[in-house]
Amino acid sequence: MLHPQRASAVSAAISAAAALLAVMLSGSAALAQDVSVGKQIYSSKAGCPFCHGWAGDGHGDPRSEGGAPTLRTSQLTRDQVAEVIQCGRPGTGMPYHDRFAYTDKRCYGMNSEDVGSLKPRRGDQTLQKDEIQAVADYVSAKIIGHPAVTKEECIEYFGSEIGECKLIEQRKG
Repeated sequence: MLHPQRASAVSAAISAAAALLAVMLSGSAALAQDVSVGKQIYSSKAGCPFCHGWAGDGHGDPRSEGGAPTLRTSQLTRDQVAEVIQCGRPGTGMPYHDRFAYTDKRCYGMNSEDVGSLKPRRGDQTLQKDEIQAVADYVSAKIIGHPAVTKEECIEYFGSEIGECKLIEQRKG
């Protein structure tokens, strides 16, 4: 039998561990929810697949400007991804999604005058700050660092095995 003080300390440690586990699990659930929201915005409102492809592999719609890089092998940090979504990439086809981009110096320390003719175009839809963060979470968690597109990812993305998912296996074989 444990001494009462020791039993109390053990009980307190178990309670603290349980509380920490609960916080960690709720954080994971929140991250999963944020990633889900980010996927929805990536897929529809922001229109990212048009240029980058549904898998972020640079295989977008043939009608896009073309030249969108693969995000899968990107070395960008999550914060850098958010900045690119917010501010676009000067001198490239990557549009900005912050409606106030380049009205002040929030984007790369430049305003419209500073960036001049290299100013990116505005995205078809602007995004709120939390939406930009959600897309950055999704891209960082589900696309960056996953070089090979898998059939499982395709099914997860589309919710079922569509023709595109079957093609992935054929390309490997």
